[in-house]
Amino acid sequence: MRILDDVARFVARLGPEPVCDPCIAQKLSLDDVALASHARHELAGSHGFERFKGACSLCDQSGMVIRRH
Repeated sequence: MRILDDVARFVARLGPEPVCDPCIAQKLSLDDVALASHARHELAGSHGFERFKGACSLCDQSGMVIRRH
């Protein structure tokens, strides 16, 4: 649960700017991008988090990102 909380806080701090899984993993020093991806899926659609296809505000790469309003 700690990873989910860390990801939620990180995404919320960036809000409303979107961020991708690789940037989440890098900034939070996660060993595996899959951990960030799992957390993103858990957060999407709840508490103001939204998942969509767009450009990451940190690396400017297009793909699936998450943000909080």
